[in-house]
Amino acid sequence: MWQRVQQMLLRRGINTYLELALWIALIYTVVGVVYAAFHIELIGQLEAALSGDFTIFANIAALVATVALWPVLLLTAFVCGVAGCGLF
Repeated sequence: MWQRVQQMLLRRGINTYLELALWIALIYTVVGVVYAAFHIELIGQLEAALSGDFTIFANIAALVATVALWPVLLLTAFVCGVAGCGLF
């Protein structure tokens, strides 16, 4: 089985899959940044919730969490009507 996987990867090229993964990560990050730009108040709430754990870098941690968790936040906005309901 391992030989089949190696042949498949070498036939396509590992760099092709790496490039695809990087493009997907870039698109995911860009969508997350756009989502964060439209939900500044959510970042403020998340910053207040994280200020106990991250005393100095709570704003950066809130921004990173918003960009990384934008699908969950978008899903909660559709379910509850408010982005991030039930998360903090």
